[in-house]
Amino acid sequence: MKRTKIFTLLLLFLAVCIQFATAQEREYYKRAELPDAVLYLPAPPDTADMLFAADFNRWIWGKSLRPTPRGTQASWESLYGTERMATVFGEAMGITITKEGTPAIWNLMRRAGRTGNNAVKSAKEHYMRVRPFARLNEHVASEFDDEAGLRKNGSYPSGHTALGWATALALAEMLPELQDTILRRGFEYGESRVIVGAHWQSDVDAGRLASSVAVARMHRHPDYARELAAARAEYLKLNPTVANKAASYPDATHILDQPVTIESPLYYGDVAAYWQAKAERGTERGQQAVKDADDSVEALLQGFSEASGVKLSASATPQTATLVAWTRNTLLTEAGKLKKSAFRERPYVRFGEPSLIPEEEADNGNSSSYPSASATLGWGLALVLVEIAPDHSEQILKYGYEYGYSRVIAGYHFASDVQAGRVLAACVLCRMHNDPVFRELLDKAKQEWESKNK
Repeated sequence: MKRTKIFTLLLLFLAVCIQFATAQEREYYKRAELPDAVLYLPAPPDTADMLFAADFNRWIWGKSLRPTPRGTQASWESLYGTERMATVFGEAMGITITKEGTPAIWNLMRRAGRTGNNAVKSAKEHYMRVRPFARLNEHVASEFDDEAGLRKNGSYPSGHTALGWATALALAEMLPELQDTILRRGFEYGESRVIVGAHWQSDVDAGRLASSVAVARMHRHPDYARELAAARAEYLKLNPTVANKAASYPDATHILDQPVTIESPLYYGDVAAYWQAKAERGTERGQQAVKDADDSVEALLQGFSEASGVKLSASATPQTATLVAWTRNTLLTEAGKLKKSAFRERPYVRFGEPSLIPEEEADNGNSSSYPSASATLGWGLALVLVEIAPDHSEQILKYGYEYGYSRVIAGYHFASDVQAGRVLAACVLCRMHNDPVFRELLDKAKQEWESKNK
């Protein structure tokens, strides 16, 4: 009888171990548990669309790099999964990452990467966009891609990009002392997909945005904070001196590409996007662009209220209003730092014509178009509000996305400036979650929301 009891307890123990191990292998959220990218991102440009100019010119850029060391890197990075992520980010962090040697870091990377990839699956299946190599009757220029499989798998958004960018964001939050290097490697991982011809640039852009949403959503998972801390503790055992380094907000000059210049073939994509957006000025969407030019806390709360159908104001939701004000100031400060790094003329100045909002022209004529601070602000606030109000995620994210596009319509930013602003927002959010002031404000806003929605 005693032997039977011991055997039963042993089986129970093994079952718990197996269940725990299985949980460690799973993503934080499955596809159905994440916001649907079909509902908050635009459709990819068709080949007859003016915006396809940006994708085609970027394809030419990528193809030109294939015979170079950067092309070799892109081919090597085509191997999908945590194994390749471990090498890519192990190099960035100065350690060797393995499932057996660094189980906590491996677990964080695996779960974050899988969650990021899940964020793009609905849009992939919905649009089933043809990939560049297939559209242009070529072969994919990478060592590890299954070309036959890629032909049956939608190009938009990029799953490799989503995997790499979600992993980069999680690791940057885990190790802010090395965030610039980590985020740059994650950014390059997405660019590699353009170089090998597996994805269009707009696929990569969408992959970064969708995986940023996945990481924002991950902050609500009960395992995430604990596993983030475990991964950091594991890293510091291997490299304790890193903790002595100062960890400020990300230096985006080390993460993002330089702004597009008029000498670059990529400039023509920006021009095409400008003219297409300009056509919307006389429409209801143009009126919204004028309204979105007001970036006061009150206007932002009103805009997100209208988008989500939830009343947000200093009186109705004071904790949320305080969080929005603090986040707004931080996002604008960080965007301002990047603006000082490289000056780019605004579209209405470059083309010598009026903008949609003439009263802003004098104040903005001498300031840089790159990056779009409005895009940083709109997308960054959307990512924060997704944590507070997950049931309204798609509406919130769509408004945050469109808030940046309003500046293209108004003639104050090129499309590539807007995309840079959105990517910057995700980078800044990583660091914000390590700021005790932000975390306190966020917790109070969550409690306020939960108390109002019991």
